[in-house]
Amino acid sequence: MVNEPCLARIDNYVYIYYVFCMYTQIFSALDQWIARENVKARAEGVPTHRKCTIRVLGQAALWVAEVDLALTATQDVDAYADYDWAVQQELERLLAKEGKVLDPHGREVWMPRETHYAPLYAGRYVDAFVADPDAVLISKACKAPEKNEALITEYLAKGASERFFELAQKYAVDLERFV
Repeated sequence: MVNEPCLARIDNYVYIYYVFCMYTQIFSALDQWIARENVKARAEGVPTHRKCTIRVLGQAALWVAEVDLALTATQDVDAYADYDWAVQQELERLLAKEGKVLDPHGREVWMPRETHYAPLYAGRYVDAFVADPDAVLISKACKAPEKNEALITEYLAKGASERFFELAQKYAVDLERFV
């Protein structure tokens, strides 16, 4: 007999692993593209692309961080980044191949100052990081509580971390609204 909750959990872990690998491959492909473009630029005597840092935020960060929450699959990718326009265009192209869209307002996402960023990819021209789940969830609770009510409620019910509660207190998040 098949244990359906167990299968659902396995399917979720497989998808999470797929998402992690997908982002790693995208950043690797971007790194390789920059390397090729820089070889061409040097040969032509024009400026090269500098090394860039990309910080994945929002729902995409929660997927990559493998949180045990019922996450909605989303196409939008929020990110802080310091790349130039051509690199951004190539990242958008690579994301589109995977059915993802770089959110044009991603750089406006509010994140707590205490956000930790875990390494996701380290390359010659691209370093990518993912925001920690507590900071992402505080951002969602603070800036869009109605939209994220089910997610925050689930996190609280499963036993939110002490750090989450500390950040909630510091940023005056009314957690009572979620219980």
